[in-house]
Amino acid sequence: MRNNSGPCRQVRTVKDANSIHGTNPQYLVEKIIRTRIYESKYWKEECFGLTAELVVDKAMELKYVGGVYGGNIKPTPFLCLTLKMLQIQPEKDIIVEFIKNEDF
Repeated sequence: MRNNSGPCRQVRTVKDANSIHGTNPQYLVEKIIRTRIYESKYWKEECFGLTAELVVDKAMELKYVGGVYGGNIKPTPFLCLTLKMLQIQPEKDIIVEFIKNEDF
C-alpha cells in the first residue's frame, strides 16, 4: 500500500493534460513499471516538483538512456523523466526545442 504523504503522492497528471488514446498519458507506461518508478529513489528525490524547465535541466545531466535494469527491475533516470514529462505535459514548443537541441 502506497503512503500518501511526502514525495510519493505526486503521481497525478496535471488537470488540463490531453488524454492519449482516450486515457491518462501516464498509462502509456506499464503499471508495474510506473509503480517501480513511483517507488524509486530517483523519482522521490529528483522528480518531485519538477517543472518543464527543470525537467530539461535534469535531462541534461543524464549519462545514458535506458529503461529498467537489475534484478529488482529498477527504472533508469531517463525512464523516470519520461514519466514525469507524460505527467506534466510541457508545451509542444518545449518538446520540439528539446528534441532539436544537439547539446543533449
